[in-house]
Parts: sequence; C-alpha cells; structure tokens
Amino acid sequence: MRIKLVVLLVFLSFTACSRQEEDSRTIRIAYLPITHSAAVMLMGQVIDDDAPYTIELVRFTTWPDVVDALRVGRVDGASILFEVAMQASLQIAEIDSSFDMISLSHRDGNVLVVDNYITSYRDLIGRTVAIPHRLSPQHTLLQMVLEREGIDPGVLNIIEISPAEMPFTLASGAIAAYIVAEPFGSISEAAGVGRIFETSNQINPNSVCCVMVFRNMDNEPELREWLIDKFNYALKKAQSEEGYILEVFRQHSTTSDDVIRQAFSNITFDNLELSYEEYLAITYDILRHGVMTRVPDFCDFVFTTD
Repeated sequence: MRIKLVVLLVFLSFTACSRQEEDSRTIRIAYLPITHSAAVMLMGQVIDDDAPYTIELVRFTTWPDVVDALRVGRVDGASILFEVAMQASLQIAEIDSSFDMISLSHRDGNVLVVDNYITSYRDLIGRTVAIPHRLSPQHTLLQMVLEREGIDPGVLNIIEISPAEMPFTLASGAIAAYIVAEPFGSISEAAGVGRIFETSNQINPNSVCCVMVFRNMDNEPELREWLIDKFNYALKKAQSEEGYILEVFRQHSTTSDDVIRQAFSNITFDNLELSYEEYLAITYDILRHGVMTRVPDFCDFVFTTD
C-alpha cells in the first residue's frame, strides 16, 4: 500500500510539472554582450512562478544577426540599436506585423577609441574608422563629431565591424579608430592598444543608443504588460544595485572586473522614457546626417499607455 502511495505521489508531481511546462510560454529576447544590454541580462534573472511566461535570453555577436532573428520571428524581442530598431519597424510593418519600442535600454555608454598615435581628430583624415552598423547611434555620433571638427566624412574610410572584433582590429593596425558600446572600448585601453578619446556623454550628453523592442504584442496586452513590468523591475535593479549588475554581467562576459567597472562608469539607466519632442530631435539628426532616409512615425514605433 505504501509503495502504491509513493508511486501515485510521484506520478501526480510529474504530471503537475509537465502541465506547468506545457502552460508556460517562453519569450525569447536577443542581446549582445555589451553594457547596453544590462537590463535584459537582469530580466533573465527574474523568476516568476505565478506567471505563465518564462524568459530565455538569446546571445548574438553581430547586429545583422539580431535583425534577421527579429524579422523572421526567431526571437520575440531584443535590446537593439535605435536606428536598427526603426528600420526593423518599417520592414516588419510591411509584412503586416506589429513592432513596439517599450523603453530605452540605457543612456550613453558609447566611446570613441583611437590608436596610440592619434592626437587629434584631424589625424584621422585618410584613415579607416569602424562603426558597428551603418544604421547605428554610433554612426550618428561619429557624424556629429566630424561636423563639429569641420571634417568632411568623405575623407574617412568608414567601415562596419562587429563590436567584439574592434579591439583586435585596432591592435592589428587595420583601423585607426572606432566608436562602440562598452566594454569594447575599455578593453582596448586596458590592453594598451588604444585609448578612449571621447565618450558619448561628451559628444552628445544623455544620448540614446539601444532600445527594448518586442514584436506581435498588439493582441496580447497581458503579455506586453508583464514584459514591461519585468523590464522596469530590471531597470530599477540596474539603477540601485551596482554590485549586482556587475555580478550578472560577469556571467555574460569574460572581461576582467576592472574593465567591467570602467565600462559601467560610462553608462546610465535613468530617465529612459522617450518623449515625442526628443524623438523628433533625435530623428532630425539621424536624417540630417544621412544615417537614415526614412523613419517611422512616433506613434507607430513607441508604445505608450496614453
């Protein structure tokens, strides 16, 4: 009798676990291992036993791969470059699918790195400078620098390289400078192969870079609300618990502790709502510098509760 009871309890426990797994829906979120994705990494730590959803983080190393995954639906959301997100919004809208930006992921956090022989921006004339993507805040920031310094962009060879490859490419001498998300600037400085010439906060204070986006949430308001709540919870942790965010980031990076601390000194997680007025100002600069030729309307891109 006792054996039968034990077997019954084991069966019931297995059945309950199986039903819970079947009922739980996995939400896949894409990210790159950069400081800009810190809030997403914190989302991956959230365990909500009462919710019918679980979060799975999907790591990528290049922005084009993230875009492709979003476009074909291999992931449900991503922390992604602002300009890339806008372009994806336009493309996804063409196939009759929804796409919402729910929040900025951070502010600042980009650095412009030069090799050890560059002493002024004019030393970059005729040289090769790397950006992570043509449609990127880093490209817009670079254009702002060149405009400020009175340098025609045409006298530079601007190329695209994935963030992780930039320190090695600078060390090889193939490029003279690059602009990128941390920690890939501090890595070069720590290795002695380059130095941070300017931060995004110096170029354009409180600048926008990565944003949190999800697709196909229009018909699932409960899921969207759950995701927004979890992301906001992660942001609060990022704002208030520096030690915790560094600990979580270490799980996604092999970078040394000193480099990670330096990298996080260049980024903030405050004031992450994007107003209509700020959107207009940002997109004006993007269009003026030729980084994009068309942008989505604010109401078609930014999710608001109004």
